[in-house]
Amino acid sequence: MVDPLPDLDPYLETLQHDGLSLRYVMDTHIHADHLSGAWALAQATGAELVMHEAASDLTVPFTAVRDGDQLTLGNVTITVWHTPGHTPEHISLAITDHKRGPEPWCVLTGHTLMIGDAGRPDLVAEDGADQLYGSLFERLLALPDYVEIFPGAYAGST
Repeated sequence: MVDPLPDLDPYLETLQHDGLSLRYVMDTHIHADHLSGAWALAQATGAELVMHEAASDLTVPFTAVRDGDQLTLGNVTITVWHTPGHTPEHISLAITDHKRGPEPWCVLTGHTLMIGDAGRPDLVAEDGADQLYGSLFERLLALPDYVEIFPGAYAGST
């Protein structure tokens, strides 16, 4: 689960209905404009809360990851990409389904890239604009054309 909303009921109902469990709850960054349900969902399901190591100001326990770390779920590998700019600790997630091939087939960008926009670099990052440029142009736009990109939100603050 990535960047869950505070209302846990739809997630918990789906998990129960489908007989599923969560292993990881991942927040791509610390949100400045809304309350994340990540910690509550991790507690409710026994999953690990995963965030970039730069989120060290959090007051709840989490599994710290850094650029290049990998989490494995069966045939799927999630590779953490540190994509700062919107926030210093922001991550994107490159998803490789090894049944499809050895390379990532999609990237979940969180709020680095949004539908019709990019994440605001002025919320908490002092040099956010420079970092965001690097994350967008040196990392995401450098991907091969076959890699699907899934922005994390629509433009504008919710």
